[in-house]
Amino acid sequence: MNNNNQYKSLEPARAILVGAFLFVAAWYLTWRIGTVNPEAPVFSWLLYSAEIYGLATVLLHLVMTWRLTERITLPAAPGLSVDIFITTIDEPAEIVRHTVLAAINVEYPHQTWVLDDGRRPEIARLARELGCRYLARPGNADAKAGNLNNALNNSKADYVATFDADHAPQKGFLTHTLGYFQDVQVAFVQTPQDFFNLDSYQHRSTRSRRIIWTEQSLFFRVIQRGKDYWNAAFYCGSCAVLRRSALDAIDGFATGTITEDLHTSVRLHKQGYRSIYHAESLAFGVAPARIGPFLRQRVRWGQGAMQVWRREGLLLGRGLTFGQRLCYFASILTYFDGWQKGFFYLAPAIILLSGMMPVAAPGDEFLWHFIPYYLLAFLMLEEIGRGYGRTLIIEQYNMARFAAFAFATLGFFKRHLHFNVTQKQPTRAQEKPVSFMPQVIVLGLNVVAIPVGIYLYSTYRHLPTEGVVVNVVWASVNAFIAIALLSFTARLKSYNRAEYRFPIALPMRLNLPHGGHLLATVDNLSSSGCRVYGRYPQAPGAIGLKTRIERAPDSSSGTETSPNLNSASAWAKESLLLTGIGAGSDNSYTFV
Repeated sequence: MNNNNQYKSLEPARAILVGAFLFVAAWYLTWRIGTVNPEAPVFSWLLYSAEIYGLATVLLHLVMTWRLTERITLPAAPGLSVDIFITTIDEPAEIVRHTVLAAINVEYPHQTWVLDDGRRPEIARLARELGCRYLARPGNADAKAGNLNNALNNSKADYVATFDADHAPQKGFLTHTLGYFQDVQVAFVQTPQDFFNLDSYQHRSTRSRRIIWTEQSLFFRVIQRGKDYWNAAFYCGSCAVLRRSALDAIDGFATGTITEDLHTSVRLHKQGYRSIYHAESLAFGVAPARIGPFLRQRVRWGQGAMQVWRREGLLLGRGLTFGQRLCYFASILTYFDGWQKGFFYLAPAIILLSGMMPVAAPGDEFLWHFIPYYLLAFLMLEEIGRGYGRTLIIEQYNMARFAAFAFATLGFFKRHLHFNVTQKQPTRAQEKPVSFMPQVIVLGLNVVAIPVGIYLYSTYRHLPTEGVVVNVVWASVNAFIAIALLSFTARLKSYNRAEYRFPIALPMRLNLPHGGHLLATVDNLSSSGCRVYGRYPQAPGAIGLKTRIERAPDSSSGTETSPNLNSASAWAKESLLLTGIGAGSDNSYTFV
């Protein structure tokens, strides 16, 4: 352990809950072996295998989350040579501009580079305008990894910070991370990936919008800290600083897979290097706005994880410690959730429609074993999530991802996969039905199975009474989750803004053309517009103002307008990103 590495173990009350769950789980699953139905052996063993898989993932989750690191930031040593790499290929120039401006203003001497695999003249002009280095290459071999390796060949800095084109760092990014490199064995420092577009597909908020939760909260707030204890936190491709000499030792960023970040982490750990997870949000980016890009991103992550598993031999290959093997295997095993969840979504419909019972036991005996197991599992997962679990919401995302995860596991058998950049901004194009068709099928099958199953029971007694009750409840839960998810998906589709607007009110003074000024409030800021509201005076100066601002109907509280003040709002947004206001700072929101 490094002397700046402290950790916090699971509290005694939570540890007792975990112990109770493990005892009941052993009791339940041992009992289940004797309940396999010989009249439906395949179906029965599939269900039991899915339950065993679930327990295995829980045990690995416990290994990763029992102890969480609490890092103590060390001061950055002076005189280090640092380059900031911003990778881009086809992101809008405006997004790249915001990230470059934020990177340039990062505290600590450094050079900012724009690595443009799109070879676009407008990005080259942008780099010249803002005074940073621009680098392009003739082709796109090895995708993002090749782009970064090309930059390493042209850079001489001892440390490189990498950011995606849509991830803007805060001013303290380098001063809060470089100090860890006093330990010569540290290869990289990873920070959380947070996102400022709070209307994305992976964001959820309370009604007051003061508490923000994302689909990746559990990973970045808990799991990465737990992996960090085992020296197994992995590089996520953005919002990180890496030591050049460590990269040189593994011949640069790993190529040959579509997840160069995970692959690079494995190779560094195999060489005996240490990783650091600094659990402070120091950069904010753009998350996928719709379900389609959200799922395509998860498919790419899953396919890349399968490639890394095959290439690096995570379980049996040399170089990794036992703890690192477990942590990496847990991350890869996650994608097989898709098969388990898919089975659980279809099982009650199969039972109600066919009359096949996968459990050969009296209903009261089954419930006596199952209910304590299920309730303890639910409570334990909530508690070891340290408040970030949100199990009921996570189940909606599990349903959203199950088909994508199952498909991604097939990447284990594919040697050549194409790297695709995730589309983050919403478009007016219709979302392809295939994106949410699996959830529609799950909903339809479970909704149909309930009345049909009840009819078959009342007419033919094709199931025991308790079997009908249990599976109707099970199908109803599946249908409820599907309805909640599809409602959320439909609600997001109604958001048509091309760019997120920061809901932060700021004072504004408008100078009138014929003298005097107007005090107002500017809100809903973006680089393409904002909202200004206030009570406009009926004065000659207001006539000139009308030519610049399109006025909306008056209201009792004043007049709301939709101004086209592009330069003003762009300046405001850039200022917000550079200072962190509007990007999830404590002054605005609480992220969980």
